[in-house]
Amino acid sequence: MGPAPDGQGRGRHPPAPGQAVRGSRRRVASAPRSVRRAVNAAPSRASIAALAASLLCTVAGCAWINDDRGFIRNTSDDYLDARERRPLVIPDDMERSPIRDTYDIPAIAPKPLARHFPKRAPRPDAIFADTSDDAVKIQRLAGRSWLVVGDPPATAWPVVKQFFGDNGVAVAAESPTGGRVDGDWVTVGDEDYRDVVRDVIQDVRDEAGVSSGRDRVRFLIEHGIRPGSSEIHIRHENDALVTPGDAWPAVSALPDVEEQLLHEFGGYYGADVTTQSISMIALDIASREKAVVERDDEGYPLLRLNVDFERAWAVVGQALQRAPVAVKELERSTGSFQVEIDPRELGGDRPGFFSRFIPGRGGGRTQSFDVRIVAAGDSQVVQVFEPGGDPAPQDLSQQLLVMLREFAA
Repeated sequence: MGPAPDGQGRGRHPPAPGQAVRGSRRRVASAPRSVRRAVNAAPSRASIAALAASLLCTVAGCAWINDDRGFIRNTSDDYLDARERRPLVIPDDMERSPIRDTYDIPAIAPKPLARHFPKRAPRPDAIFADTSDDAVKIQRLAGRSWLVVGDPPATAWPVVKQFFGDNGVAVAAESPTGGRVDGDWVTVGDEDYRDVVRDVIQDVRDEAGVSSGRDRVRFLIEHGIRPGSSEIHIRHENDALVTPGDAWPAVSALPDVEEQLLHEFGGYYGADVTTQSISMIALDIASREKAVVERDDEGYPLLRLNVDFERAWAVVGQALQRAPVAVKELERSTGSFQVEIDPRELGGDRPGFFSRFIPGRGGGRTQSFDVRIVAAGDSQVVQVFEPGGDPAPQDLSQQLLVMLREFAA
């Protein structure tokens, strides 16, 4: 028996070999280190698997639970599929009492947009800047000429009347609802005239060898293709060359008078010689708008052009040239334009950071579309299709058609 160690338990005999000291933290035998690692690692992997499963359920669980095909079906938009059924029929052997609605149900106009936008409103139209919005231009097509100004008809109306007044021509008739202003008949002789109207008529009559008849000038103001613009048409009549009437003539008696007065009035309008004002009576000009973005029965957007096909083809072609769109191919016989455009040019959202790494979702990639013109009565309808023939997405098609209208002239 040797001396006990210092500290607690001193004075006692040392333990026998292989016997553990009571209260000691040492372990006589322990599992191998590899086994201990496996035992400690097993719960961690199970925890990770459980955590991953819970995250997956959290991310996709909303779709599984609250969806038309999920565990709990979403019925918030079932009213869109509701259909009117046949009224109840009372058998002949039962008492028939009058059945009527306690409250009258008003007629509800069909809203095709509810089908395509049941949970969100359509995106607002993009705004496309064009530096030539306020320019005064003369447009020509197939022997026709007219003036385009960047003001609505209510603003162009008083300028036309002031043009007559400054040239000493009385206004014989005016129709605000029809957009017409007719000058009075004037007699042009051999004397020198200081006003533009008589001077132009005299020069053209001398060149054409016309020496008889009275002359008058008529203006027609219509809505332009671009919103907020106007088209101004001029006609010249001579009662010795044509039979005058109230109807708007298809052509002028002397086309050169019309052409020169278009230039003169365009310069007069562009010089802002009159104080800009708005005619309240001209606010009711009843001429149809020449370009209107609408929706068809299925909710897809379309651009309705209230012009003939020849004018519509020229309008769409010119708009595509001015807009940030690449025209790859066109076919007049079918009224088709094959175009390519970056959707971001249509005012869409810029791609996010992660979408740049997803194939097909990055920015800077153009898409191909088919812009078609189809006759619809006395107007032309412009729609956008994908290369396969299916209608283009509503938002993208809407913005592209708005772009065409804004860049048209």
